[in-house]
Amino acid sequence: MSRTPWLLARRHVVTHWIRTGLTLGSMAVSLFVDLPRDCQAKVAGVDEVAQVCKFQWFGGYYQDRSNFFGQFGVDPELFFEMYAKDLKIVEGPADRAPDETVHQASVRAMLADRRSTVVGSRLAKDFGWKVGDTVQIIPTIFQKVDGSAWDFLVVGIYEPLRSNVDDRTMWLRYDYLQEGLDAGTVTGPRGVGTFSVNLKPGADAAAAIDAIFENGPQRPRTTTEAAFQAAFVSMMGNVPLFVATIGGAVVFAVFFSVINTMLMAGRQRVHEVGILKALGFANSVIGRLMLGEAVVLGLVGGGLGILLAIGTESGMRAMLGTFLPNYAVQPFTLVWAAGLALLVGLVSGIAPALTLVRLRPTEAMRAEA
Repeated sequence: MSRTPWLLARRHVVTHWIRTGLTLGSMAVSLFVDLPRDCQAKVAGVDEVAQVCKFQWFGGYYQDRSNFFGQFGVDPELFFEMYAKDLKIVEGPADRAPDETVHQASVRAMLADRRSTVVGSRLAKDFGWKVGDTVQIIPTIFQKVDGSAWDFLVVGIYEPLRSNVDDRTMWLRYDYLQEGLDAGTVTGPRGVGTFSVNLKPGADAAAAIDAIFENGPQRPRTTTEAAFQAAFVSMMGNVPLFVATIGGAVVFAVFFSVINTMLMAGRQRVHEVGILKALGFANSVIGRLMLGEAVVLGLVGGGLGILLAIGTESGMRAMLGTFLPNYAVQPFTLVWAAGLALLVGLVSGIAPALTLVRLRPTEAMRAEA
């Protein structure tokens, strides 16, 4: 009898094989379904579209798997023109002509050699890369048939001009990948992961672009970059709920830590309270002293936390990169933090204050003895 449920389950799976196959297939779908390269020309043909650039995730690492960062294959001339307001090339090739800008010289050098790449300033700092260096990236997706690494020539170093641009990204030439794929010396997806589109002023081409591919074979979804980045963040789950849960647990632990500290402080002041009461100090004064100490402790601790949050704001924004590009400590957050610190101090001081207020001078002196 114990095998009957398993036999029925297996029979059910086999009987409804279409549903089973679709379910298994949905579980095996990748994050990206590469689009054919000719989609670029189709999108560029939409009236509202000004420019279209390829974006292909390369997925490699430098020397060790822990040295993982973003690498994207793009159309270099289009990319650096479309994103001129988002990043600035600050270091370029040494052979720059007198009438050339650093940007122009780097793009020229990139167009002259398929191995060329422009890297972020923090990436260059982390690995000690300089313009003119040849770096080897070990692939995880676009692997060479002979098992060798990819060589890239650094022709420029950029700095981000906006918070949603990471300074640890390598921009390389898509046609460098395409050349190896077409020659059969490289394995990997032959299409393009995403296309970045610049629209004409005041235009909205999302519906028009999606209509082109309505009948497949792939049906892409056109969205803004902000929505695309938000989708990546949402993959980590309900981030606000997660942060709120962790923060709540921390506040809970801190609250009982402060209570324990104040109870210890109250026990240490039993003899002092007995003397103060013997000298005629009212219970209200004793209570206010204990509450005041707890409030000061809470506000000082909360103030240090607020200062730490403000001081690490820029560092956290840089660390979170494009995932949470608008990370900031808002003024109302600081007000809430100060109010919560005050509340923790008040509540934690109530119990020891009441205990000391109820003590009689003789009991206090006897307890100390």
